[in-house]
Amino acid sequence: MAEAKRAMATGMTQASVRARNLALVLGEVMDNGGNVSRADIAGRLGMTRSTVSRLVDDLILGELVDEGEAVGGARGRPAVPLRIRSGTVFALGLEVNVERMVSTLVDLTGETVAREAIELNTTELTVEEAMGHLSELALKTLEAMPDGARVAGAILAVPGLVDRDGHRIVRAPNLGWEGFEPPSFWDVSFRGEEIPLFVRNDIDCSALTVLREAPGSSFLYVTGEVGIGAAVSMDGSLLSGRHGWASELGHICVDPDGTVCGCGAAGCLETVAGLHALLDAAGQDDVESLVQALEDGDAKAHAAVQRIAEALGIAIGAALNLLDVSTVRLGGHLGRLGEWLREPLEKELVTRVLWAPHFGIKLEFIERAPLRAAMGAGLAALGRVMRDPAAWVDPHLER
Repeated sequence: MAEAKRAMATGMTQASVRARNLALVLGEVMDNGGNVSRADIAGRLGMTRSTVSRLVDDLILGELVDEGEAVGGARGRPAVPLRIRSGTVFALGLEVNVERMVSTLVDLTGETVAREAIELNTTELTVEEAMGHLSELALKTLEAMPDGARVAGAILAVPGLVDRDGHRIVRAPNLGWEGFEPPSFWDVSFRGEEIPLFVRNDIDCSALTVLREAPGSSFLYVTGEVGIGAAVSMDGSLLSGRHGWASELGHICVDPDGTVCGCGAAGCLETVAGLHALLDAAGQDDVESLVQALEDGDAKAHAAVQRIAEALGIAIGAALNLLDVSTVRLGGHLGRLGEWLREPLEKELVTRVLWAPHFGIKLEFIERAPLRAAMGAGLAALGRVMRDPAAWVDPHLER
């Protein structure tokens, strides 16, 4: 009764209060899966046990939550741990990059259960051709879904600027895509259901996988492929900026007289630290041959790494002075080069970051980051379920 009165006082309907509370309870299960009971959730959210119990029952009937084995306590009833149910709701995480396309199928538990990838030069394809390849990959990935499972949606990760609503690629210079709306070329349905498609920046998607490994943390994430991308997490939330275009670290100028970047400006960070630029400077064909050259003491390879450490120091140093974040995580080919990059980069940052001599900067190198953008896109697509579980629960309750 008290909860109903509070809802009336704030102008919320009982249905909207229930929808909000379902999301809160599901979030608690997601964040503490296997280690949280109905009583725990009631205590954390300040709800009555009977209210939480009803909400949990709905989530169970809606096939979003499952119960584990009862665990005995010191006294009273044994607690029944709750966990996210696997095998019932999935999402597609897609990626288009300069040299590959990827499709992943991600379970509501966050696990990747299927993956398809092809290597090709996407810059030689029209947008229609690229989306055609991607649709084929997506349908192939969806074949791994069990009967009766549902698709939450799909998110396409791209290296570029995306509008905040996720409907339009504003500019992806490395792909040559500008002002493009993928849904207009996306006509994928599975088992009679159309699958909605949205777009998101690839590095923001990658950062979601890092956050899954370190929930609630604050960091600057910088990863290198053809270009250089970045994302910023503050206490577990990604900073997107007013339009959703924050963290374009790869286009910070590190050399005003440098090479012209694909974006049209001169001396961007990715003209020095991007993979192709690095390999050209080192005289190597790929990352593995570069690593071997570094291990062999090749002077040209070491000079190339020193140069990217200086460029990264300028860009990352500026970001840290602005953001007051003390942890930097580097992935892609930058993570692979951690053994040789750490010392010169630390030296640059201690010089350039005002507070570094007094507080210190933590550098972490993520050596293995296969297909993180597509996996993170799948996690992002599952957000539709987490934000509004009532839309997924109620159709099951009505059956």
